[in-house]
Amino acid sequence: MTLTRDEHAAEIRTRGYTVVPGILDDQQLSASRAALDEVFTNEAAIAPERKWLTESYRVAYMLPQKHEVFRHLPLNPRLLPLMRSVLGNDCVIGSLNGLTMVPGGTTQRLHKDSVSLPGQVLYINALHALDDFTIANGCTRLVPGSQNRAFRSDRPELLNSSDDAQLAAYEHEAIAVEAPAGSLIAYDGGLWHAGSRNATQSPRRALHLLFCRPWVRPQWDFARSLSPQIIAGMTEDERSIFGVGIRQTWYDWRTDTRRLD
Repeated sequence: MTLTRDEHAAEIRTRGYTVVPGILDDQQLSASRAALDEVFTNEAAIAPERKWLTESYRVAYMLPQKHEVFRHLPLNPRLLPLMRSVLGNDCVIGSLNGLTMVPGGTTQRLHKDSVSLPGQVLYINALHALDDFTIANGCTRLVPGSQNRAFRSDRPELLNSSDDAQLAAYEHEAIAVEAPAGSLIAYDGGLWHAGSRNATQSPRRALHLLFCRPWVRPQWDFARSLSPQIIAGMTEDERSIFGVGIRQTWYDWRTDTRRLD
């Protein structure tokens, strides 16, 4: 059964996630795979020392700086209207990373991408599956509805024994989300989730486009992280979705000091 945009939005607000097939067409899928593989190759020497390569996964950060393909994807007309219907028309990208579960690697621990505010969606991780997501190759597992639950710590590395027991209980509720390549798995940033063990010898690649409301803290400051050359070549729509040009109101003490002296 094909869901409407409003129905997908309702699933994000209630159970915390939704799956939309065909978010990327064949051309976009091919270009995204090639671009991510190119970034991984370019960073092969530095990934281990920077802990971008672990026993579980390989990650590449700030993809819009590293390849043109990733500067266009957030404006995908199959994607952006859904993000705006939940987060508002002024939503922006908070981060854009690429990840693959390491073939033959270990499972990732359950975690959250952001703080959660029960009853309010602040962030949506718009995961783009670049390969078929299966149980065998380490598809994402998640705990439906967990974005609206209280938890003693939002940081798994700080868990004490009782928190750890709560997290173990969450594991028993976790479901595996299988989806064909090109699908969108969109979930609330406050939902507990993780990549699973890739038991195959093939990659399980994904793009993580974290959308957020413009007034919450993004994971990356794109205005300062993107080079001036790339910003200069962006369209107005691209600059807007990456929050380039959005400034908080600030007080210029230097001007006031000069005026009052």
